[in-house]
Amino acid sequence: MKYFARSAALLFVFVSLVVITPSVGRTASPFQDVTDEIGLAGVGGGYAAWGDYNRDGWVDLSVDGQLWRNENGKRFIRVEGVAFAGSGVWGDVDNDGDLDFFALGGIVHQNVDGASFKEIAEAIPEMPKSPMNATWADVNGDGFIDLYVTGYEGGGYHPDFLFQNQGDATFKVTFRGPATPGRGVTVCDYDEDGDIDIYVSNYRLVPNALLQNDGTGKLTDVAKAAKVDGDGGLGAWGHTIGSSWGDFDNDGHFDLFAGNFSHPPAYQDRPKFYQNLGKEKGWSFNDLSGGAGLHWQESYASPALADFDNDGMLDLFFTTVYAGDRSVMYRNKGNWKFENVTAAVKVDRPTTYQAAWADFDNDGYMDILNGGRLFKNPGGTHRWLKVRLSGGGKVNRTAFGAQVRIRLADKQTVTRQVESATGQGNQNDLTLHFGLGAHDKAVELEIRWPDGSTQTLKGVKTNSTLSVEKE
Repeated sequence: MKYFARSAALLFVFVSLVVITPSVGRTASPFQDVTDEIGLAGVGGGYAAWGDYNRDGWVDLSVDGQLWRNENGKRFIRVEGVAFAGSGVWGDVDNDGDLDFFALGGIVHQNVDGASFKEIAEAIPEMPKSPMNATWADVNGDGFIDLYVTGYEGGGYHPDFLFQNQGDATFKVTFRGPATPGRGVTVCDYDEDGDIDIYVSNYRLVPNALLQNDGTGKLTDVAKAAKVDGDGGLGAWGHTIGSSWGDFDNDGHFDLFAGNFSHPPAYQDRPKFYQNLGKEKGWSFNDLSGGAGLHWQESYASPALADFDNDGMLDLFFTTVYAGDRSVMYRNKGNWKFENVTAAVKVDRPTTYQAAWADFDNDGYMDILNGGRLFKNPGGTHRWLKVRLSGGGKVNRTAFGAQVRIRLADKQTVTRQVESATGQGNQNDLTLHFGLGAHDKAVELEIRWPDGSTQTLKGVKTNSTLSVEKE
């Protein structure tokens, strides 16, 4: 395994456990709209996917089939001659070290040495009807990323497809889900058994699906048993648009936020905070939505998670799609309590599904693209660490499914995963971001690779970017 620390030497000396103090009562600062000055005036408000396609260390951006190259965090340049077949997600299909792009138009755009793209028209044999969202995941552990695409509706509901990577940049359909109105899809090894599971957000008061993987790519819907299908007690479930995995309570287990659109009648599911209860409770979930403090808006749509203030607690950004409703930012105060800081941060675009986080200027604080505008984080004094993982052997080169944990002094564990898609149709920066509060000592990382192996790195300095390549 190779590891590199950027901006500072990596010294294996003192390892100090981190103490995280949530930002209770602290005033949030406004983000700055830098869209025009940074060259993104024409970026558009469609699904957004962040990915460093040319491997220069500065995360680039795709929106609505357009590609925008990040010039050292100072400016974005529209890449002429590149037109993807719609929105989609980044992932290294052929394990050559360059990010390729799957577009919902049914095309894999293969990256050629970070300089250009070529279409592999024959890669995808067929597409589900009305494809709404896609995500990468190596479901059978062969080291090549597979593709899950949701089918939505139109003349009835349509099944989702799982496309298994054949190792030669072509795919074969190996799973067709039931006909449901699937919108968002996001993945996580929530039960920590070494394989990737899939959560599908279904619309039209249809229960959501949690597809548990047996390690070979065989998927079984366990949403009802795990208690994440929705309420359903009054004859209906939710209009779920997008969902996101993240460890909200720093217990080392991935929790789930289900982003439910809901009309006024109370029988329709409101947005759901689901706490992962771990192995002792059979990897089931507890609904803690009631006391979380999230106010109701009818047209909630696509959530995206990040620790925007670097206090060590994962925060929630959530879009809306009806006129009169606005996107919201909720700061995690700990103990499953969330504070609405939207007015303070001034990031509240209307009527959009677009929400994707990335540290575009590499200052250690997460910025957000929302509703066709790029908002720069004002930063602060809190420390941070960023981790870039690259797979090898039986681990896919993009390292999708890898999880990284930092142990805390007060029996907490900050946990992040390399994931492909979040919410409905969006993709956050693949570089993992950890806020560490005021902690300025070296930290210890545990990396759980998706092949089941574990690596521990000690003496990792904060306020740095660490690159780890698995051999």
